[in-house]
Amino acid sequence: MSLLARRTITAALLVGTFLASLEVSVVGAAMPTIVERLGGTSLYAWAFSAYLLAQTLTTPAYGLLADRAGRRTAYLLGIVAFLAGSVLCATASDMPTFVAGRAVQGLGAGSILPLTMTMFGDLWPIDQRTRLQGLFSLVWGVSSALGPLVGGVLTDLWSWQAIFWLNVPPALLAGAVIAVLVPPELGRGATVGGDGADFVAILRNPTIQAVSLAGLLLGASLYGIIGYLPVWVQGVRGGTALDAGLALLPLSLAWTLASNVGGRIVGRLGFRALVRGGTLLVASGAVLLGVWPDAPVGFVVFGLGMGFTIASFTVSSQEAAPPGRRGTATSFVLFSRSIGAAVGVSIFGWMAGFRPGAGGLSGIPGLEAGVATVFAAVAVCAVGAAAIVWGRFPKAA
Repeated sequence: MSLLARRTITAALLVGTFLASLEVSVVGAAMPTIVERLGGTSLYAWAFSAYLLAQTLTTPAYGLLADRAGRRTAYLLGIVAFLAGSVLCATASDMPTFVAGRAVQGLGAGSILPLTMTMFGDLWPIDQRTRLQGLFSLVWGVSSALGPLVGGVLTDLWSWQAIFWLNVPPALLAGAVIAVLVPPELGRGATVGGDGADFVAILRNPTIQAVSLAGLLLGASLYGIIGYLPVWVQGVRGGTALDAGLALLPLSLAWTLASNVGGRIVGRLGFRALVRGGTLLVASGAVLLGVWPDAPVGFVVFGLGMGFTIASFTVSSQEAAPPGRRGTATSFVLFSRSIGAAVGVSIFGWMAGFRPGAGGLSGIPGLEAGVATVFAAVAVCAVGAAAIVWGRFPKAA
């Protein structure tokens, strides 16, 4: 494959990454407004959980499909589902329909993120791949930074539906590039007989074990902030959707900076040093958030830690995977993180006081204390993730 083709494919994959990341932060900033307009406050957490659960359940299947039928087939299936879910969300007239649209979006996201990182591994050698992971995280961070602002502006000045219509043109473009340039045989050819043994090897690998266990708690921590900081800003402090987006901005910018730096220094420091320092920062930021939720310092420290940690988790797991099972290993790591996020965001909804019968955020008694409890739980999860990395991530990684 020519250098130009590989670069074009990489650019298309980054467009898909931009969409998936933008979707998380855009929706997070707009959700309090959406639930006020559509009703159904008791389904607030499900707007996140439906997306995450669908993504979680399909991520391993896409990884196996990518190793069997090729990367192109699996990725295009995900793009189609993501587009269908975006349209369903944009046209929803009630919360159950909106939640259904989020679930369909999640079916697509289960393909986009893991296969982006998997195809990076197919197309580029490890030295360039480490730098590409920094670029991946840079795109993720920039879109995360723009998402809250875009979501807030569109929701306040136009309509919340517009944030879903924005997905359609770039998703079509990314899908077209993958369909034309990615050869159908890329990644194809895993043997049936080795599946069970290779999957057991993935489960037993100490690097993947540490990354997956820590990822469970990091996923819960991240979505505890993305999902419930807007509730704090709008429901407790009386701010707007734009205010909620601006509150998430320090986390996004710090993540962008750290991921870019981390991609450049991981070759010198090694994965172990980077994830140890990263998870320590995540835990410190989460504790600061729990004590002082109105100050940006906790979000900055948390974002720095996530930037150093997430890309290193992915590449170290890919390098630890059995031959020919890079897609399966990448998907399994993301599966673990999504499980933590889906379960965590649902539990946090109960902690925040989201119960059936409340018409809007104003109808939730004790909302301030409930969201403060969520932030405390986020801190506990982050500290647990750091403890796992410091105790279990192997020295050789």
